[in-house]
Amino acid sequence: MVDSVDNSFWAIDILGSWIEVGMVLIVVMAGLAIGATTINSSVKNKKKIINPCASSYREQHTRIHEFLTEIRVKLGAERAAVLQFHNGGNFLDGSSMKKFSLTHESCVVGVSESMGSRQNLQVTAFMEMLEILSRDQASVEITSSLPDCHLKRHLEANHTLVYSMLPLKNARGVLTVGCLLVEWCNWDKADELDDDLVTLEMPQFARYIEGQMIGANIHG
Repeated sequence: MVDSVDNSFWAIDILGSWIEVGMVLIVVMAGLAIGATTINSSVKNKKKIINPCASSYREQHTRIHEFLTEIRVKLGAERAAVLQFHNGGNFLDGSSMKKFSLTHESCVVGVSESMGSRQNLQVTAFMEMLEILSRDQASVEITSSLPDCHLKRHLEANHTLVYSMLPLKNARGVLTVGCLLVEWCNWDKADELDDDLVTLEMPQFARYIEGQMIGANIHG
């Protein structure tokens, strides 16, 4: 016959009580671990809040406009702009809509700004533009030489006769986040432009602008 062990003290089941306490501690610790993970994830995913009135923010974006004005003047162009890619909602299958918008622009007096016509444009309608950017070469292109496409009609609507564009990269230099676009809207100016100067200056100013964009935390 096996003797039973009495784990009670003053009618309290000591062994059972410690087991219950242990289970409670395990549940509490698991809850704390989950909570810590959730908080950590929230902190990582939380976007940095940028004060647009901060002097650093104003200085960085003002510098981009100054670079655009400088390259426009150097190349004798009528318009220089920065276009940036961004998401714009989702399709029914859940995939993200890729769009682009004009964020910075410099125009010569007498030439209309294109800000209003270059907001939330669907990237899929501008395959020719993506093809040009994929070459990553600063070259002078004539609008009329483009095939009949949305890009050609878009440039013509903005009175662009000749243009040049280069991709803008992220901090790692891998992801294309936008482009630098320089436009000539007058044949007298277009006839005078120096192709070699365009090839030399466009990449340099693209790097200047990328540096300001990264500093302003426009893209990650």
